[in-house]
Amino acid sequence: MDIGKILRDAREARGLTLEQVEEETKIRRKYLEALEKEAFDVLPGRVYVRGFLRNYARFLELDERALLARLEDAFPPEAATVPETPPVQEKDHRPGGSYRRIAYGLAGLALAFILIWGAGRVAGIIRGSEPGGNPGGSPPAQVSGDPATVSREPATGGQGQPDAAAGIGGEVSSAPSTPSPSGVNLVLSVTDETCWMRVVVDGQDKFTGELAANQSRTFQARQRIWVKLGNAGVVNVQVNGQNLGVLGGRGQVVNREFSVTTQG
Repeated sequence: MDIGKILRDAREARGLTLEQVEEETKIRRKYLEALEKEAFDVLPGRVYVRGFLRNYARFLELDERALLARLEDAFPPEAATVPETPPVQEKDHRPGGSYRRIAYGLAGLALAFILIWGAGRVAGIIRGSEPGGNPGGSPPAQVSGDPATVSREPATGGQGQPDAAAGIGGEVSSAPSTPSPSGVNLVLSVTDETCWMRVVVDGQDKFTGELAANQSRTFQARQRIWVKLGNAGVVNVQVNGQNLGVLGGRGQVVNREFSVTTQG
């Protein structure tokens, strides 16, 4: 092969030492000696052998292609690929990473389950504080700011009915008999702000959510309708064609029940 002899003769012909070549080419001296002694096993791998040989040949103004061809003849690619196997062996350590990914995935699933479970618990607690099958009683925990609005509800049909009587022209005694043929018809109309509300019709939840401004919903019941308004001052209430106006102030939470015997 004589690659090493060609390199050494060219260097000595130019009167250069290995130290000088190292300074000029930035190739370490031990690798230069390995090339001149053809001790290619000292070099890190086949890629480095070819790279160092090419640079050294260019520095000595030799035919780099001819030297690389000699290298290929002496060390075919199959034989030279053996030193390059360690990077492939590094893949053997990757299962640990896959285990970690699996563990992270399981932890994420567990966290998602806990969040969903916790949300269900909170929803259950909130739902438990609201009226269920018997909406006649207003939830005590959520009427803290409504003494004034609750007092507006008539206890019986014969105590004046300040809101309802105004729309009937003073005929208080005739109010209970008017809606009985058709039950209770309730229309909730939102004015200029969104309002959260809940409506229970004859003991069954019919609507829970927000109603946007300038929207309205109509509910029909045989016996009674219970309604909770989160922003009572922006909801106009109409019962069986009778306009009751708003049931409270802006931002005020109001609970109210309308039945065939007491409307408003």
